[in-house]
Amino acid sequence: MKFFFNLHSEDAVDIDGDGVELPSLQAAREEACHSAREMIAELVLENKPIDGMTFEIVDERGEVRAVIRFRDLIRLE
Repeated sequence: MKFFFNLHSEDAVDIDGDGVELPSLQAAREEACHSAREMIAELVLENKPIDGMTFEIVDERGEVRAVIRFRDLIRLE
């Protein structure tokens, strides 16, 4: 299946026009979480906000299959 990862921030939306072939929605979730964690690290180093950022996982039919909120990926313990 092909999945697209649209990046939403408080003031913009970056639509993924290429997508990625992955075997399942679970694999797409794992890919989104991994990418988001890499982005979070960069944003923290640049002292930029993270709270409103999400990846919207969309399938090849254009259906939103999942939303990954960046703030849910941060461990504070």
